[in-house]
Amino acid sequence: MLELMVTLAIVAIVTAIAVPSMQDMTENAKAERITGLFELDLQFSRSHAISRGEVVTISPHDNGIASGWQIVAETSGDTLRERGPLDSGVTITLANGGFQPVSFTPTGQVLEERTIQIRIENCTGNENKDIALMISGQMLMREVACGSEY
Repeated sequence: MLELMVTLAIVAIVTAIAVPSMQDMTENAKAERITGLFELDLQFSRSHAISRGEVVTISPHDNGIASGWQIVAETSGDTLRERGPLDSGVTITLANGGFQPVSFTPTGQVLEERTIQIRIENCTGNENKDIALMISGQMLMREVACGSEY
């Protein structure tokens, strides 16, 4: 009986330590997935703007970026890709607030430089990201500490 109680106590201690770590790991995986998808879609949009020779825009769905986004070739009106709603606790905004559509020209450039911020609630480490879009259309990714607004 004593051995059973000791074993149960050890299991309880290990569980108490493991559960918060699993939650952190889940939030960090969510951050990596969302950041990867958005970066991929930026690259996809730029590539298609160049290959199609027309403006391609990433824009939020009607209810805002939290409802997802779509990639549209402006001249033809073709919807090239759509993404569904963001996971809870995820925000994508411009550095100056909100989210305005991002358009790539037929040369792969953007009309204005901007910084897109991806923030995840309850992540740990440097899983938040800032994506700086340069006029050339190139992207610079910067890791930002979790819990940081900047």
